[in-house]
Amino acid sequence: MVLRITLATITMCAFVTDVTAGEGWYSSYDEARQVSQRDGVPLLVHFHASYCGPCRQMNSVVFSQPDIQRQLRDGIAAVEIDIDHRRDLTEQFGVQTVPCDFIVMPGQAPQMLNAGFKSAPAYRDLLQGVAARGAQIVKVAPPKITAPEVVDEKPVTQPLVGLDGFCPVELMKNRKWISGTDKFTEAYRGIVYRFSSEEARGEFRREPRKFSPQNLGCDPVTLFADQQAIAGQIKYGAFFDNQLFLFESQENRSTFKENPLKYGRIRHALKVDDLTSRRIQ
Repeated sequence: MVLRITLATITMCAFVTDVTAGEGWYSSYDEARQVSQRDGVPLLVHFHASYCGPCRQMNSVVFSQPDIQRQLRDGIAAVEIDIDHRRDLTEQFGVQTVPCDFIVMPGQAPQMLNAGFKSAPAYRDLLQGVAARGAQIVKVAPPKITAPEVVDEKPVTQPLVGLDGFCPVELMKNRKWISGTDKFTEAYRGIVYRFSSEEARGEFRREPRKFSPQNLGCDPVTLFADQQAIAGQIKYGAFFDNQLFLFESQENRSTFKENPLKYGRIRHALKVDDLTSRRIQ
């Protein structure tokens, strides 16, 4: 899979020296996440790349500032992620540009805070805003754990089938709604897709992001307006920039078509567990 990363300013690579970031970051994503969950503070994830000029400039003029380094640990669990070293996290968060910052509030889905270079004063304001949001989190005692009731059978969870079983490769390549078969299936990000042939499944395996619906098939208008991951319907689908978007209503589909850049360029770091079905008749 090829990840296309757009840089905010390519020309900066020619004159910004390679500078090691200052203190304040946790040594790994797992460590920062554990601290966030343990202390109930926001997790801040800063994505960067060694070849990115704006990223290196931020290391030089922003993250080297002592007050910035202090604020990275002031009510925040912050970590830097090199996209070439952690492709899994880059894919999980849906990173499309570097540098960029995501915030994960305790018990909530990740949200993008910033994309592109930020000056020291602007990044200082960003950190203060994250810490202020974290301070509003109500700290509650963890629930008491009791022994679960012993049952003879485990509940069976049915897999979520994408695009109502239609072949995503036929849809994206030929704009044809052709049903897939249980003989050719492939899971991607917790969703099972069916294909019309082994060749179609092979194409999907090579580039799953190219053929799967955006935002895990959630309505981008509802995501933007309400921050809710509501599953769209194939009868309200629309193509934009060679990508498929699904909507929960004709009204939202029309709203999207009036300003597709507003809703289509936003990337949401969703998980399949975030999805909710809300059928509108």
